Amino acid sequence: MKAISPDALLRPGVSEWELWKFPPKGPPSCEPSPSAKTLSSFQRLVLALPARDLVAIPLWISAEADPVELAELELSSRHLLRRHAAVHAIRLETLGERALILALATSDEAKAAPFFPSARAFEVSARLWDPGESDAIVWRELREICFAFFRDKRCVFFSATGETSPGPAFCGVFSRSALRLKAEGVLARTPATLRVFGGFPPDEVSSLAGSLLVDMEVVESPPPQLPHPLSNPAPPIAKIAAARRVTRNKLAKVATLASALYLAIVAALAGEFVVRSRELGKLQSNIAEIAPAATEAKRTVTEWREFRHAVDPESFALDQLAAIAREVPGEQVRLTQVAMENGRLLIAGEAADVAQAYALFEKIKVSPALQQYDWTARQPQLAGKSKVRFEMEGVRPDAKTNDQ
Repeated sequence: MKAISPDALLRPGVSEWELWKFPPKGPPSCEPSPSAKTLSSFQRLVLALPARDLVAIPLWISAEADPVELAELELSSRHLLRRHAAVHAIRLETLGERALILALATSDEAKAAPFFPSARAFEVSARLWDPGESDAIVWRELREICFAFFRDKRCVFFSATGETSPGPAFCGVFSRSALRLKAEGVLARTPATLRVFGGFPPDEVSSLAGSLLVDMEVVESPPPQLPHPLSNPAPPIAKIAAARRVTRNKLAKVATLASALYLAIVAALAGEFVVRSRELGKLQSNIAEIAPAATEAKRTVTEWREFRHAVDPESFALDQLAAIAREVPGEQVRLTQVAMENGRLLIAGEAADVAQAYALFEKIKVSPALQQYDWTARQPQLAGKSKVRFEMEGVRPDAKTNDQ
């Protein structure tokens, strides 16, 4: 899990839950029995799991092995793993090819279960105490007495005893656990110093000192000291909730990016629309300004077309008649009609045969003086035993139609 900077810690106190707040400036402050509304106001709440909610076993494993996999195997072989439990491993020390780990198992059936939805990270309550120079500590947690052993100030084992007073039962569990850990090489020596945190009356402290035969130091319960990094032994349901939060956050980021992209596109299109609207307004103003001049120019063009046939040298009738006459091959062809009207030039005549008529048509089509016309010719018709009649028509591009 990504490291977080907690703004609050919820841990089990002597008789009730305690909420420790970590303000940006100033010392931590404690609020007993916090409400659900108060807990929900924190964005980075760390939940300290009670010793009763955890199974803890120190193990020596290969330094190159997967600690979680071996921890799960060991807990299963000892029948300590509940159904659907989550297994975690804290690496404590590496000595050559061996590594010492603290195997942890958490489940959803816990005293802290009501607080799971509010937590963003988890920690073991035993790791929040400062052992000082002591080999072991004893504290009271929700009225139940708990103990933990330390190796070089690192918690290597902890347990809840189910006892509410430090009598023979508690002392027996403490001593047997210490001997077992020393035999397994987890502890370098039998605990000789003990730190006891507040919540014990003087008579119980004296009973502990006489039963355990250790040097004892009684300390008032200090503010919790968060280890770095957090071990985060999240229960299964908390893991699922964390995965869902990650998914929701990713979807929220994607939705935010999509919304931002959509707004950027809309803003760009809106800006483009404004620019185009201004340009269109300018064009409309320019059109309005040149409209009178355009109307006058159109009127001038119309008048020119009407007078063109009278003033255009290329459409002068005598010149065009001379051009046509130059193409007549001789006495074999005779023109009977040449008519010019509204840009159209009609030529009719007689020829000795069809070949002479088509020869004249081809000459007129390529005549330089008559290139402004588009020429068409009808099929020559017989006009007696030795002659045919032909007609051809040339149309200028600016010729008026009958409707005009």
